[in-house]
Amino acid sequence: MRATLVLVVLLASASAAAQPAASSAQAAAVAAQPAMPCAVFTRGNAQAPQLVREWLARSSDERVAICAQPPPARADAAPAYAGEGAVTRHGTMCSYASHGLTIEGNGPAQRLRRYESGEATAMALAGGKDCPTPHPPGATHPYTTTYDVSSGAFVSIMQLWSTVTASSVALEQELNCCERGGAPPGAVPRALGAGDARQRLRAAILAGDMQAAVVVRIVRIPDSAFHRRYALFVLDPSRDAGGSRFYVVYLRRDLRGPTHIIGIAETD
Repeated sequence: MRATLVLVVLLASASAAAQPAASSAQAAAVAAQPAMPCAVFTRGNAQAPQLVREWLARSSDERVAICAQPPPARADAAPAYAGEGAVTRHGTMCSYASHGLTIEGNGPAQRLRRYESGEATAMALAGGKDCPTPHPPGATHPYTTTYDVSSGAFVSIMQLWSTVTASSVALEQELNCCERGGAPPGAVPRALGAGDARQRLRAAILAGDMQAAVVVRIVRIPDSAFHRRYALFVLDPSRDAGGSRFYVVYLRRDLRGPTHIIGIAETD
């Protein structure tokens, strides 16, 4: 996870305008992870811990998610807290605001507070008439955490990702067409070669492993008014067999144009 944080910071620092995105991405490091168990408490829930009830009483959040931290965190690591807003739907898009919370004080004086000023937006494509339920018990969290990503960009990115994960030919067509060196210089750890990442991702697609892979977050990398770049972080299905924890897929979307993949990396 630490390598992922470093990568996000490097991505976001690609320009001077990147500072807000970088701080948000760092704060999201302990945000609710899709595959980790979470306890969710809404307003009026008598089972909620006292500090959660107090937070909900003085904030506009709809609920607080308390999630186990993902590996490589220790088994006894403190859980991560996130304040979350109401789920809204616009067309095929479902979303809610999310921000990290932390505990301050000791003993009876403990209370929750926000440790980031900005908001992440959790997004998902509506599969039916209703939006997915956040943090469903015993199932993968259906929302992707995004930073500075518009609903139109999210839909375009997820449609492209669905296409390439269904066909290694589509992936190769994307890269042969549009690869432009991928990430900004220095953004990808040198120990993780982009060529190896490309081949491993292609093999995983051929094996049918990527269609159910979890897209954890999408971060916009500030660029220009005419085109925008993004980094998409996907859990590597082979990570328990010695694989890297994330594939990082770099994308570019030109003004009023389609989204294209411009590079692939991997990181722990």
